[in-house]
Amino acid sequence: MSLWNDGTTKSMTRYGQLAQEIVDIEPEYPVGYRLLGWYHWGLIWRGIEPRENLKKAFGLSQKALAMDESDAFSHAALGFMYLLMRKYEKAIESGKRSVELQPNGAYFQCLYGATLSFADRVDEGIAHIKQAIRLNPFPAFYYYYQLGQSYRQQGRYEDALTEFQKALQRAPNSAYMYATLAMTYILLEREEEARASTAKALELDPHLTVTRISSAATYKNQAHLELLLDAMRKAGFPEGK
Repeated sequence: MSLWNDGTTKSMTRYGQLAQEIVDIEPEYPVGYRLLGWYHWGLIWRGIEPRENLKKAFGLSQKALAMDESDAFSHAALGFMYLLMRKYEKAIESGKRSVELQPNGAYFQCLYGATLSFADRVDEGIAHIKQAIRLNPFPAFYYYYQLGQSYRQQGRYEDALTEFQKALQRAPNSAYMYATLAMTYILLEREEEARASTAKALELDPHLTVTRISSAATYKNQAHLELLLDAMRKAGFPEGK
């Protein structure tokens, strides 16, 4: 999990290797399958064979859950796989189940809140993400990222920027966080800062493109997604394939 929280391509590669080692060492242990499912989810976000990796991620999450139906982590993982499939009600159902199993788990509150926000139930999403931060006042970067992206959906761009900057402090080598900042700066009409963030994002990941972000986006609100993609173009990201 420390590798995941680092937020870099290199750390994600090592995360996947360790997840596979867990599966190989103890094939009857559901955690390895769930972690490996998240790894393939991460590959989708990097634009690597999205269809094939979604199939793998979904299958691995299902396998982990079949081995232990009471595992809140596996319910949360499956919920995010449903998000990628645009099956929002199933995603919400899985996320809600994870919170029912672990109501004081910050991780589950965060992911459930993010699911609600992506499903265009933003006010509810923010409430759960804030609860997650109350439960874990020293969270990983993605807690602040999820809160920021929820604020951004509401048009609260300054508030979103504040949360994204907190996220960047915790994952200073994340290309995606710099891309997120670039989009937000454009929405705030701060083009110079947007261009600088784009340059840093592409330095860290030269393959980060508008098409790649679009293919992995899970927003139910398509108008908001188009707003973000247009902001990416204005910030100087290549269109890609």
